[in-house]
Amino acid sequence: MSADDLPDLAGDPMAAAGARSFTIQLWTQYAVGVLVTILRTYARVKAVGIINIHGDDVLIWVAVLFYSARTVLGHSVGDIAHGLGNNNMTDAERLAVPPGDPEYQMKGVLY
Repeated sequence: MSADDLPDLAGDPMAAAGARSFTIQLWTQYAVGVLVTILRTYARVKAVGIINIHGDDVLIWVAVLFYSARTVLGHSVGDIAHGLGNNNMTDAERLAVPPGDPEYQMKGVLY
């Protein structure tokens, strides 16, 4: 199943609410993580000076690059899936989704 084969869910308020909730959570966590990293770097530079920065102070910014990539990819997958996904469902709820439901069809995109 490609992104072009996905059902149009523009009129599905539950899918839209799920996508919005996921997007808000994703970018809020990203902002908090980057803010903490900025504050940590600022505190280290103030404490030891720019000359005495160690490898872990640089490595944290490499981690921020990977975290940025993960966040962008997570947002892209959520956008492609139109907010549908079974990651927040119990096993019983997954089994209860009928095969004709767009959420059931989305299974191939998310795995």
